[in-house]
Amino acid sequence: MPQSWQFALLGIVQGLTEFLPVSSSAHLVFAEALLGVQRVGVLLEAVVHVGTVAAVLVLYGRDLVSMFAAWARAPRTAAGPGRAVWLLLWTTVVTGALGFAFREPLEAMFASVRATALQLVLTGFVLWWAREREGRSLDAMTWADAGWIGVAQAVAIVPGISRSGITIAAGLWRGLSREEAARYSFLASVPAILGAAGYSLATEWGGAAAHGYGPGNLALAFVTALASGVAAILWLVAFVRRGQLRAFAYYCWVVGAAVFGLSVWKGVP
Repeated sequence: MPQSWQFALLGIVQGLTEFLPVSSSAHLVFAEALLGVQRVGVLLEAVVHVGTVAAVLVLYGRDLVSMFAAWARAPRTAAGPGRAVWLLLWTTVVTGALGFAFREPLEAMFASVRATALQLVLTGFVLWWAREREGRSLDAMTWADAGWIGVAQAVAIVPGISRSGITIAAGLWRGLSREEAARYSFLASVPAILGAAGYSLATEWGGAAAHGYGPGNLALAFVTALASGVAAILWLVAFVRRGQLRAFAYYCWVVGAAVFGLSVWKGVP
């Protein structure tokens, strides 16, 4: 049974890597294969993922409430203030459909440290090339914009590809402003992260429950994931607003290259 400080550390790491564009899945693969760190169990992973969703709700919950309130007043129209709900739904459907269709080859990618390292390097290039083009708001988003962001979010299932990084980049490439691209990325993360956590629990509940984690430690992991997630979002938004998303590219390049070299040296595929 892990100690309390380990639960807190897990929550902090999850909150930071979920939203900073450095790929939380890559760090999980690296820790397991190169450091011998065992997975903490599906139940605990689901708890910290819900903690990161709570971080989004703390900062963007008012936006979601406004969107759904407008949608509830006129749910059958694809125009007006509630239109963003339909766009988020479309993004989620595209992500879910692609993730389900390609789930087996995507899951198989978690077995390769070298491929994950190279994909983290690729994330660095995505961040480097991300630029604001038109500066449009969410009100001017199209169905094609939302669909392409959904495709980007599905690609982020690949270990080493940052979900926040590639979805913000996709929003910028589709013409959203820097701040709006980040906001949409975080809003779209809510159903994506909850869906992934729910799927994991539904398919692996028996193994998850067997760990017998105490409610106090689970609560500690949740709270630290929430707090570090809020900090990560605020930090990333500040970077994006200043057009400095590429600053994270250096981290991805250095870590990706170092892990690739280490995996070759240690003979880890």
